[in-house]
Amino acid sequence: MDITQNTCYTYRKKRVPYEELTLADDFMFCKVMQNEELCKELLQRILCIPIEKIVYTDSQKVLDDTVDGKSVRLDVYVKDEKHTIYDIEMQTSNTKELPKRSRYYHACIDKSQLSKGRTYNYLTDTYVIFICTFDLFGQGLAKYSFDSICREDSSIELQDGRHTIFVNTNGKTDVPELRELLHYLNTGDFSDDSEFLSELDLEVQSASKNAQWKEEYDMLIAREQVLRDEGREEGRKVGRNEERIALVKIALTEGTPETVSKMLHIPLDEVLKIKFDRI
Repeated sequence: MDITQNTCYTYRKKRVPYEELTLADDFMFCKVMQNEELCKELLQRILCIPIEKIVYTDSQKVLDDTVDGKSVRLDVYVKDEKHTIYDIEMQTSNTKELPKRSRYYHACIDKSQLSKGRTYNYLTDTYVIFICTFDLFGQGLAKYSFDSICREDSSIELQDGRHTIFVNTNGKTDVPELRELLHYLNTGDFSDDSEFLSELDLEVQSASKNAQWKEEYDMLIAREQVLRDEGREEGRKVGRNEERIALVKIALTEGTPETVSKMLHIPLDEVLKIKFDRI
């Protein structure tokens, strides 16, 4: 299976059997978030804002007309009744470039909204959300939210509609609904009186028994291993650093820079440098 196809991915150095995937695995996360009600409640718990209705959701949304003319793939792409766009990314490895990746994702989403001749007023509010199983900023918070404000007077907001959120599943929060969600993502445990988490867990269990999704997952893992083996074989001829470069170049023949970065756990800026022969 070509890894650029419209499907979800879980990339890891050690293969995890499909039946053991949890919601913290991006493959499983993408599948479960196809349930619009569960997706809506998850967003409400993270953002602490009311969402009346999810009108569109797409796992592994591909934006073809991006800022660099290439395609970019977003884990879970959602629109609500106000046309607000949410991109939700599950992140289990710290590739050190998530802030700049969020900037790129915002730019690609904006570009996809503006057809020729449309004014900037057509741009809707966008939320790029990374759910991280690590603390990106090291301050112990459960959530780090960023908006554009004036540095000289923080009461002045730019109101450009761009919002970026980094969730730390190990962080502390006084918000019970968010706290129990993060606890579930970390441990798989939840209180029996939580209707949302009960439904969420049932959806995960149902997905883990889906034969078609299991086959898709197994094929993706097999393809990933082939790419790794091809890169290592090529790299043995030229040395360790060259092996890394060779592996990236082979993977780039099959997928976008963003996909390769996630697959190989290599920072996106390094992948782009290799792509354009700057290394």
